[in-house]
Amino acid sequence: MKKFFLPFTLVCAAALLAGCFNKKTETLEDEVPYRRSAQKSYENKMTYAVFLPFLYEDGFYSYYALGKKVSGPDDKGYYTARFTNGPKTGEEIKTKNILLKVRPASAGDLKKGMVVLVNHWDPRSRDDNTPVDLWRKGIVYNLEKLSDGLVMVEFPNDRNDFMATKETYGLGNIWLILEPVQKDPRIFL
Repeated sequence: MKKFFLPFTLVCAAALLAGCFNKKTETLEDEVPYRRSAQKSYENKMTYAVFLPFLYEDGFYSYYALGKKVSGPDDKGYYTARFTNGPKTGEEIKTKNILLKVRPASAGDLKKGMVVLVNHWDPRSRDDNTPVDLWRKGIVYNLEKLSDGLVMVEFPNDRNDFMATKETYGLGNIWLILEPVQKDPRIFL
């Protein structure tokens, strides 16, 4: 038994020493628990936030910033929410004009006349440091340059504004409004 025990102990000791001195080079990917691009992180931040009006609160032409819903609609349909960024950061408001659910638009989603949410900062690259406190609702006007990643959006001020301002934005700055359903405020005869 002693003849077997001594070689077995030496083999185990050698294996332990070899394991202790084994050097593995770690890459950055090994240190990160999951792979998330800066673009994906930006999209997640936007998807789980609500959009609250901070300027011209009651019109279609409101300017929006990110917020967090505090409580659902009361008897009159007003939501209580708190701004998480923008000019009114930390302020709590009651409003009916809240955008609850949005997602990035893709080329196949867009149709002429569709109401969308547009990032007015128009950043070329998107990550967690991208300005996200100046958004507006607009209406898709022209999709001719969609193959180049550009969409023309118009911004009517009221239901009689048939000569609205038109601006071109990158597709990455256009977001679909899923809740509540939006429609063009203008009345066409």
